[in-house]
Amino acid sequence: MVKIAGSFLKIQDDFDKIKQLSEVCDLIHYDVMDGVFTKKATLPISKMQKVTCQFKKPFDMHLMVKDLKEYIDKAVSLNPSYITFHVEAALDVLKVIDYIHSFGIKAGIALDLKTDVSAVLPYLKFTDLVLVMSVKAGAGGQVFHDVDEKINALLKYRKENNLSYLIEVDGGINDTTIQKVKDADIIVAGSFITNYDNFSGQVYKLKKALRNGFTLAELLGVIVILSIIGLIAVRVIDSNLKESRYDTCMVQKNNLIDAAKMVTLDYPELLPDALESQTISVQVLKDGGEIAGVLIKGGYIEDNFVNPMTDENYVDSEGGVDVIVTSTNGRDYKYEVSFGNPDEDCHK
Repeated sequence: MVKIAGSFLKIQDDFDKIKQLSEVCDLIHYDVMDGVFTKKATLPISKMQKVTCQFKKPFDMHLMVKDLKEYIDKAVSLNPSYITFHVEAALDVLKVIDYIHSFGIKAGIALDLKTDVSAVLPYLKFTDLVLVMSVKAGAGGQVFHDVDEKINALLKYRKENNLSYLIEVDGGINDTTIQKVKDADIIVAGSFITNYDNFSGQVYKLKKALRNGFTLAELLGVIVILSIIGLIAVRVIDSNLKESRYDTCMVQKNNLIDAAKMVTLDYPELLPDALESQTISVQVLKDGGEIAGVLIKGGYIEDNFVNPMTDENYVDSEGGVDVIVTSTNGRDYKYEVSFGNPDEDCHK
C-alpha cells in the first residue's frame, strides 16, 4: 500500500500547521538544507525538536547538505525513522550508511534529478530506502519531471536481488502527477497539501487518485457486488460443494477486513496508537452514517450480506460487523473480524 509522506518545507516556521500535517499523513518528510548543497537553507535542526518530538508517525530526515557527519550528528537527537543523504554529497557512501546505522536509524540514499540510478546500485543491499527526486533538490513547489524509468529500474533490481529497500519519490506531486509514480512505496507531497487550509482533504485527493479516481464508497460497493456475485455463482454450481462455499466465505470475511482498511486510509485518525486497539463498526457506516464528522454517502456492508456456509445473514440489526484494529508499535496494524452473531464466522 502506497504511503503519503507530508513535507513541511513551505510551513517550516508554523509548528501548529506542521503538527496538523503529521496527523493526516502516513509519514512526515523533513527537508534539511544547508544553503551550500542547495541555494537556500532551512531552519536549524535545534529549533525543530519542539515539534518533531510530538510526531506519532515515522519521519524521514532528508539531508540536502555537504557536511554529512555534522548534520547526521544533529539529526540523531530527533530520533527519526530514516536519515536520507544525497549520493552526490558523499565521498564514501558505505561509510555514511554505516554511520547512520550505528545509531539504530535506517539509512536512505537520495538521487537528485539528473543523477542516474547506476550511482546507487552498488549500495542498495546496504540501504533501507532510495529517494528519487522528481525535481531539483533545494526548493518546494517545482514542476514535476517524469522519473518512471528510475522507479522501474529500482523495482527490477530489488526483485532480481531479493532486497527490501523502500522506494520514495519527492517533488512536484499533486493529484495528477501522483498517478505517474504509483509504483513507489512512499510518495512525498508538500505544496499540494500545505498550500490549502484543509490538509486532510488534500491528502484524500491524493489517495483517491491512487485508486484511479474511485471514491471509498464506490470501491467498497464493488467489493460487496463482487462478493454477492461470487456467492450466487457458488450456489448455482452446486450447494453441496462445501469447500467452494468455504472459500467464498473466506473471501467475504477478507472483504470485511479490507473495508475497514479502506476506511482507515481516508480517516487515519481512526488508527490506534501503539499497544492500543480501535473497533470500527463496518455495518453502521451505511448511507447517512457519520465518521470523523463527515457524512458518509454510499453503502458499505448491507444487512442482507449472507454467510455462504450457513445461509444466514452476517449482519443483524443490532450486532453488525466490527473490525478490531490493533497496533503493536503505532505503525503496524492487525485486523480481526468480530461478527454480531459469533456463530456466523467462517467454519467448515
